Amino acid sequence: MKKALILLLLPFAAFSHVSEKPPELWSWFKDMSKSSEACKIQSSFILDKIGVKNIIQNEYGVYATFQSNRIVIKCLPKNRNSILWVAVAGSDKDSVELIRNKIISNVN
Repeated sequence: MKKALILLLLPFAAFSHVSEKPPELWSWFKDMSKSSEACKIQSSFILDKIGVKNIIQNEYGVYATFQSNRIVIKCLPKNRNSILWVAVAGSDKDSVELIRNKIISNVN
């Protein structure tokens, strides 16, 4: 009886870790009519404005953590203008989408 119960529950135990969802990743590109340096500065100001505290800036981009979400902002040079790239990852789809949309709409 014990052996039968173990054999019955074994498949459920093997797949119990499958319920963990992979993180959501939302990104967007936007052409900017400003230099990549101005884009980077404005992006940092926007992150500060929405309450992001852990902002790290280096020559590759702006990186931040907001609650359980990770944010990456890159301002890529394109002639005299730039391209803004925003990526937000986290476990909650709605918060990831909201943060991404907030950044994209406020950097102009």
